[in-house]
Amino acid sequence: MITRKLLFLFCWIYLTNSSVFGQNLETMEQKLEASLNALRSAKTDEEILQKNELFKKEMETFLKMEGAFKYKFTKLTTVADLQSEDQLVRIVHWNLEFTDFSYSYAGFVMRWNEDNEQVQLTELVDHREAFEPIPDNVIDAKNWYGALYYKIIPVEYLNEIQYVLLGWDGATTMSNFKVIDVMSFKGNAVKLGSPLFVTQKKTLKRVVFEYSDKSDMALRMDQKRNRIVFDHLSPESPSLSGIFSFYVPDFSYDAYVWDEDHFILKEDVIATNDEGNTRSGTVYVMDPKTLKPKKQNVRLNWINPEGKKSSSDISHVARTEDTETTTVESPEPTIPKKKWWDRRNPDKLSVTTGRYKKNRRKPPKP
Repeated sequence: MITRKLLFLFCWIYLTNSSVFGQNLETMEQKLEASLNALRSAKTDEEILQKNELFKKEMETFLKMEGAFKYKFTKLTTVADLQSEDQLVRIVHWNLEFTDFSYSYAGFVMRWNEDNEQVQLTELVDHREAFEPIPDNVIDAKNWYGALYYKIIPVEYLNEIQYVLLGWDGATTMSNFKVIDVMSFKGNAVKLGSPLFVTQKKTLKRVVFEYSDKSDMALRMDQKRNRIVFDHLSPESPSLSGIFSFYVPDFSYDAYVWDEDHFILKEDVIATNDEGNTRSGTVYVMDPKTLKPKKQNVRLNWINPEGKKSSSDISHVARTEDTETTTVESPEPTIPKKKWWDRRNPDKLSVTTGRYKKNRRKPPKP
């Protein structure tokens, strides 16, 4: 009887603490939301930096709380929260937009240590000025270049798990950056950069793309084909070559393809949307009746060009990633049958008039 009472008491204490613990995290998130709103509404650069320091301290306190590693934010909509597929790494970070429209970043890396079952928390410190180039060597968290990551991909390199990061940097009013980087861990230290990216000329520790602020660049992971696909960038005119703030996508694609333990650069690949993409969007088309532009909803899902064809379709096989080496031989030309009533001989056409020559009967022999 005593054992049952003790068991009931332990269960009650556990459930009570869990409930209070969850309420504490939710209460803390509400405070974080208020501080984040104050940061977003700051008017001067000095006020932005001041509000950010306050928000950063509150976030650090929150992330050190028990259970914060698995807690999902519901109110911090402008904070980038990224977690790896293996559930061992989480990156909580955000951007700062200053009055000159340049950007800075702040955040934390959370890593679950399976050996001691504790969370290792590391601050990401962005000291880089907007016009300074992104470093090309291995750096630590205190020398972070700053970016917003939107994809994290675990890979195995040298018998350890590293994490490939796809990110965006607003940079300046003239140009943006897209970044492919790698995060790894050496003891309790966070390292950024790893020699995973092989081009024709050299091996890179991170890949950086600079392009015009007026355009957008696609950079995504194609899980089906184990590759990172991205827009190929070209200058708006040949005279602007080397001035990357005037580089835009040229409607061709390149990719870093995973091959055993490296990403190998492949140029001019064929890219398509995912088959499961069922999004829709709005485009403007010309109304043939009024000759004015009008909105039209379109589906953005990928349509397989090799799918079902009707009898009226032209015999053609479209090129895709899976069939880009496929060649289609042209059918041999067929000569139409001569109609039964057409008894004219084409050899009797006149060269000058294009008309048929009349048969001249020979006069009868005397």
